[in-house]
Amino acid sequence: MKPALTFKLSLSAVLLFWSSAISCLAWQESVATLGSEVSRVFGSARNGAVRVRVRHDSTETVGSGFFIDATGTVVTLSDLVSQGQEIRVESESGVLPAVLVGQDSRSGLALLRTQSSRATPFLRFASGTEMAPGSFVVGVGYPFNLSASPIVGVVLGADRQFQDRLFCVSHLRVDITVSPGELGAPLLNLQGLVVGVVSMVVNEGRWAYALPGKAATRVIGDMRQYGRVRYAWAGVGVARVGDDRTQSTVIVTRLFPNSAGKASGLQEGDRLERINGKPVHRLSDVVDASFYAPVGQPITVAVSRNGKIKRFSLLADERPPDNPGGAPGSPSVTLETSSTERAPGGPVEKTIGAGPN
Repeated sequence: MKPALTFKLSLSAVLLFWSSAISCLAWQESVATLGSEVSRVFGSARNGAVRVRVRHDSTETVGSGFFIDATGTVVTLSDLVSQGQEIRVESESGVLPAVLVGQDSRSGLALLRTQSSRATPFLRFASGTEMAPGSFVVGVGYPFNLSASPIVGVVLGADRQFQDRLFCVSHLRVDITVSPGELGAPLLNLQGLVVGVVSMVVNEGRWAYALPGKAATRVIGDMRQYGRVRYAWAGVGVARVGDDRTQSTVIVTRLFPNSAGKASGLQEGDRLERINGKPVHRLSDVVDASFYAPVGQPITVAVSRNGKIKRFSLLADERPPDNPGGAPGSPSVTLETSSTERAPGGPVEKTIGAGPN
């Protein structure tokens, strides 16, 4: 009996070892597959990414960007180029002078125009997709004075605010390492389509925030058509009741005179349920819905009043230049949000990077 027992134990050990070996091989194959995917995406996108070099007086500032069409239009960050006296775009194909076409301080984007004797390789935006937490992204940036390099990471979530900085729309929080010179870099999904633009680094560049591709597309469309971004406004102020970081109730707190909100039939104290068909649980839901609302088109709002659901339609106007209901430079939204407390977190880096980058 004893030898038989020994045989059974040995067989179990062999099976356990074999199972572990299979798991290890599967893991190695998965890593190898992901590495191949990253190389493929980077290889197809690197020619569309650019370094943006800006001179202002005796200072030179460097960032990244990317072509969005064959005529040489470049997307980058407004903080990088807003004070530039001379702008150059460097790519795998060479160096091109550039001029500023338009910029938007709220979203942080800028458009440049270059003159190229041939069609420029360009990147396309993903259409109607939202990156879920856990999704892999591949960026293409120009760190320091080096050539185009891949940036690989994972989407951690979407935030409306970090510390005392309020975003005009929810931004992607991404676990990537961003080096000096890589702000403005495009983030792509594994299909090679742009899903975000790196706009802010946090904790000494160990992770970052990115303007979602859908938001960038909306901003670029307005800048191309109108020369500026037309933000919608309906003259409605809102505030939250509860913890906005989990789930809360959002109520109407103010209706501005001579506004679509005032004429709509909404009342102060109404609890927001839906905007354009999307549920409202947090202030960020209101801000996001407002960011994408087109000027001149109706906004449908469902509220709860005295236990009953009521629906209203508000024609969105363009936000007035005097920015009613908010301090200068505050996010331009259709439904005004109340002030929010400072959120805890690590240090934020808002600079682009200057000097020998």
